[in-house]
Amino acid sequence: MTYAQGLKFGSSLCFTRSLDRDALHTLKSVGIDAVELSFNFDTYMNKLDFARNWEKYADIAAEEGIELWSIHLPFSRSLDISSTKDEFRAIALYTNRTLIEAAGKAGIKVAVLHPSSEPITDEDRPERLRRSREAIIELREACDRAGMKLAVENLPRTCMCNRSAEMIELFRDTGAGIVFDTNHSLIEENVAFLSALVDSEIPIYSLHISDYDFVDERHRLPGDGLNNWTGILAQLERAGYSGPLMYEVPRQPKERDVIAPEELGANMRALAAGEIK
Repeated sequence: MTYAQGLKFGSSLCFTRSLDRDALHTLKSVGIDAVELSFNFDTYMNKLDFARNWEKYADIAAEEGIELWSIHLPFSRSLDISSTKDEFRAIALYTNRTLIEAAGKAGIKVAVLHPSSEPITDEDRPERLRRSREAIIELREACDRAGMKLAVENLPRTCMCNRSAEMIELFRDTGAGIVFDTNHSLIEENVAFLSALVDSEIPIYSLHISDYDFVDERHRLPGDGLNNWTGILAQLERAGYSGPLMYEVPRQPKERDVIAPEELGANMRALAAGEIK
């Protein structure tokens, strides 16, 4: 058995765009053991009313044999923990705290957080970093109270954490961990980026697995891009990562056909077996 075959298989619910029973049943039927909730503000707070209905969704998942592993906290240009607009930042923090509290009650283990939105100018970057860091500490404390881990994501383009050195410096003494996205590194090669994070000994709590062309994020299936999967998995093994092999692939990636659930499951098995290099 390979290292990756010993991990649970997971999928972001960006694939189904739904948390209902049929969606979870379908994912389970193709070999997926865990999911990440991934919705926008309106879906979480209004359509799902997750803060009030967390128990219903936790019960459905348990009945279908699916682990609710993580919750991707909502993000946008206005819903940004690094925002210099105090009223927007306050709304982002309140929303995140509310969802973290509900997620902890639902048994979710990891809260996934974007450290910023974009664009960010060089002039604004120091202040945005300061505000992001303060918010990360506050939300990590909220996760502590909820019995969860806070995992902050590496991001592309001008966002915070677009380079390993900045990410390591931002996280220093915050108590937060990492969710590593294999589709976001546009400045620094993925294996080198991940290796630096592993060397820093900041814990890796979760993953966003997908492939891309190194030009921009594409969220395609592994093998449909340029990622060095052998190298990435070797670094994860070196880190002792034991969470799910969590895919973040939508049902129809950019410029690609619709992916059947069976194709998603088969791709996970191939990646874990070392058949996708």
